[in-house]
Amino acid sequence: MRLPCDLLRCRIALAVAALAVFAAPQLCALSGPSLRTGLWVTQKLPADSATFEEFSAQVRANPNLEGICLHIPWEGIEKQPGKADFAAIDKTVAVLRRIGRKYQLCLKPGVYTPSFVYAEGAQSFDTKVTNPHRANVGEAIKLPVPWDPVYERNFARIVQQLGERYASDPLCVSVVLTCANFLSAEMHLPKTRQDLSRWQALGDYEKELFEVYVKFIDVWGKAFPKQDISLHISKVLDLPPSFIERIVDAGLAKYPERFSIQNCQLTGRKEDTGMMSYDLVQKYRDRAHHGFQSLAALSPPNDRMGSMEMACLNIVHAGGEYWELWHGDGFSLETSSAVLKMWQEARKLGYDAYKKRLISEGKYRQHR
Repeated sequence: MRLPCDLLRCRIALAVAALAVFAAPQLCALSGPSLRTGLWVTQKLPADSATFEEFSAQVRANPNLEGICLHIPWEGIEKQPGKADFAAIDKTVAVLRRIGRKYQLCLKPGVYTPSFVYAEGAQSFDTKVTNPHRANVGEAIKLPVPWDPVYERNFARIVQQLGERYASDPLCVSVVLTCANFLSAEMHLPKTRQDLSRWQALGDYEKELFEVYVKFIDVWGKAFPKQDISLHISKVLDLPPSFIERIVDAGLAKYPERFSIQNCQLTGRKEDTGMMSYDLVQKYRDRAHHGFQSLAALSPPNDRMGSMEMACLNIVHAGGEYWELWHGDGFSLETSSAVLKMWQEARKLGYDAYKKRLISEGKYRQHR
């Protein structure tokens, strides 16, 4: 039986539309408010009573801060397998609970991996510190090969233990997605010419690294079922930006409401457009919660970080939801107050109007 032409055309149109729905990538808009907003500050886990007392006094004295990013070296809390000591974290978190201050947990593996992991047979990657901004530049160091099963087993265990202890705390609103790291929580790995040759000798590192991230998206997500899971995006070896995009897509597919991305290279030297990590934030800004960390200290002003005004322009241009300040800036009442006031003004004006204002005041920088 032949169908009338109008009905036939209608059915064809519906079929085409259905195919388009299944064939096109599913792009999800942001769902729900960000778990992190405002100014945050980076804080190392206090190593002694004097450092702890200083931290305790500073955090109570500064009302400009929304939260604390607590950086925890793995080797600092677990000396023997399965026998983690959370006393220092507990003591630090107790200060934050007394004043109702939010916090993020950043557990760092990489060069901070405990020695027992290697003693159990984990394969190490030996290299040297090449960052000239680090005090230990030139020092010989090692980190575990991220896809080594001994390393993965041990790191997954400590993440689970961390979750059992802090995931129920409503002030713990975020964790950093660490798993394949070097000297920081960013996605960096050693990438000198000699380093790249050694990674190549280990096999298909793009495939292996992607599988590590997919695995630990779940490890962190299950250990912390209510927290923001923050990926600190940065260049990974010699891999293209599409490698990072695949990881972000995997995170958003699994935890669309609480997977976030962070750029740790916010500068005030010029407009950051054109920088790989900044452009990725712009690309995902309507699908993933996102924020920034200063590349360097704002006070005193220095050529590495640039001006506070241009940093505000960059964060407003990308719609940053939060801004992590370096320790000295965040705990300085003067600097944090100035940043907060300037950021609020820039956000109120909007990118275009604030840019015009900086140009009129001679404070706009188009080039580094």
